[in-house]
Amino acid sequence: MEIYEITGFQSGISREGVNFLQPSDSFQNIKNGYIYRQVLQSRRGFKKFSTGYNSTGHLQSRVMGIFENINTQTNEKELLAFDKNYLYVYNESSNGFDLVPFAGSLAAFAGFNLSSNDFYISGTSYPKKDGSQRFVFTGKGMPGVYFYDGTDVRDFTNAADNPDYQAFAAGSLDKAYHVIWFGERLNFIAPTINSTFYPVGMLYSAIRDSSGNGDKFNSPGSGLLQLDSYDYINGASVLGDRIILNNNSSNWSIEKTRDAFNPYISRKIPSVIGTDASFSMVSWNDEVESLGKTGVISTDGRRSLRVDNKIPYFTADEIDPLELQQIYGGFNRETSQFMWAYVDGSLGSSTQDKVLLKNYEETTWSVNDERFSCFGETVKGQNLTWDGIDETQNPEWETWDTTEEIWDKIGLGAETIKTLAGDDLGFIYELNQDFEDYNVAVSGITPASNAVISTDDHAFIAGDTVILENVEGMTEINGIESLVLSTTSNSITVNVDSTNFTTYTSGGTASKPIDFYVELSPFNPYRSIGRKCRVSHIEFLLNSDAGDAYVDLYQDGESSPFKSNVLITPSSTQKEGEWVSVEVNNVMDFFTLSIRHKSISSQFIDTSVRIHCEMYGMTTV
Repeated sequence: MEIYEITGFQSGISREGVNFLQPSDSFQNIKNGYIYRQVLQSRRGFKKFSTGYNSTGHLQSRVMGIFENINTQTNEKELLAFDKNYLYVYNESSNGFDLVPFAGSLAAFAGFNLSSNDFYISGTSYPKKDGSQRFVFTGKGMPGVYFYDGTDVRDFTNAADNPDYQAFAAGSLDKAYHVIWFGERLNFIAPTINSTFYPVGMLYSAIRDSSGNGDKFNSPGSGLLQLDSYDYINGASVLGDRIILNNNSSNWSIEKTRDAFNPYISRKIPSVIGTDASFSMVSWNDEVESLGKTGVISTDGRRSLRVDNKIPYFTADEIDPLELQQIYGGFNRETSQFMWAYVDGSLGSSTQDKVLLKNYEETTWSVNDERFSCFGETVKGQNLTWDGIDETQNPEWETWDTTEEIWDKIGLGAETIKTLAGDDLGFIYELNQDFEDYNVAVSGITPASNAVISTDDHAFIAGDTVILENVEGMTEINGIESLVLSTTSNSITVNVDSTNFTTYTSGGTASKPIDFYVELSPFNPYRSIGRKCRVSHIEFLLNSDAGDAYVDLYQDGESSPFKSNVLITPSSTQKEGEWVSVEVNNVMDFFTLSIRHKSISSQFIDTSVRIHCEMYGMTTV
């Protein structure tokens, strides 16, 4: 009997057919999980980042942008968030978002009124001429160009609000798809000037100085660069010392010159596909990745290549082609993941319901069930005092002598980099949190054929599954997985008949479980010599607190397993990991398996797989 141990996992949403387990492709079709540092695991959860606006749990509408604004004089940072109408600034004291008022010429302004889900905000820190704080922003669906000065929102192109602004020779700037601070200049990508749209244009200011040239577009050193291209710009990102402009069928690099009056030169990058999702561009480690109609493209400024060899034509087959512009990209530093929120073409949704993940280190792919509209990051957050650290912040902290937290990290919120995500309901979440997800406190349960659960402000929608825990009085409902039938802002109705349950008294939480699924690639180490494989048993090295997981075993590509719902559960142990064995005892042309794990409280982590097998008779296929 031989033992084949699979470590150093690599994986993807594989469409390569039967590959009989090449060493570099051990798993495929990962759902709600990922591979990081050679470990297969179900994804971690997320939780609400703040109390939201005005003590509610969310902003007033869909989140359209999350940014950090840097004050170059003090080096302090502010966390800004946009919904479809307003700008908000994070308040550490209240752990909420305060609405930023309009002022000056915008004193009577009614809001941005973004009419489409893909009219995202583009913004950049860009100081005033004296170096004081300012954040300039605009967007495709914006009625203008605006700036936030640390107090309120004003009109960037209005002389009363911004006396230093001077318009381009062709007329005043109306708006642009993107705005970037680069080369000490403001750069407006795909601008509209005097009602004329420049689809391959980049309007740039003069160099920022104490005279206000950074706001002038008609002085020496400013101008309009237009690409020598018939297509149109569909994304912009800074990559080191250049700006990458991804068009719908080409890619371009904008590089600095030594001529202050002609500061940029454009260069076309050889490319295989273009970018169709304007906000899908993500810059990380000398490359910009973005999504087009027929694949994922990576650009390093010299050449552009498709990088989706494990998910060919995923964007064409899996993403709603009418909603490509809703795709929003981000990067998770903690897990080295590129993230793209998209609309699943098979679900008929009008907003994002999935996230495509690419792990940068392992080049692995997976899909998560998450309803995020956009991504951002921040170092802002609350630092808890000792008196404020209790089980309401983290259940583990209720028993101090058994906590697994590192003592000098307990309560530390500020100055740690956090990956944030917004959603269609106005909630902002912090990623990489253990199994919070859509989680809300229960304040009452009405007995009915479909139980009505009163809650705090929540983000559940009809079709979600929830599990209730720690309910007192109506204890019969604890642990039941139920379907959300309908919602209001402070209640959910589920398909549980609680008519004869004990009366609810207090407590409880409703949570959406993380539903993890993964398939092993077809296995037969003797296939190359035309022999079958007899698999005796398989061992999994699991984390000891993984909880229950289930394995289905398949042979020769059959749709039905020859063994199903095989329970793999580590016993209670003090060890970090434990080997759990599954008996197979079958002869096959090739073998595969799937693993399922659903939980609101534990993560599934598989460090290694051992397949015990031996050579058998001649293959039949």
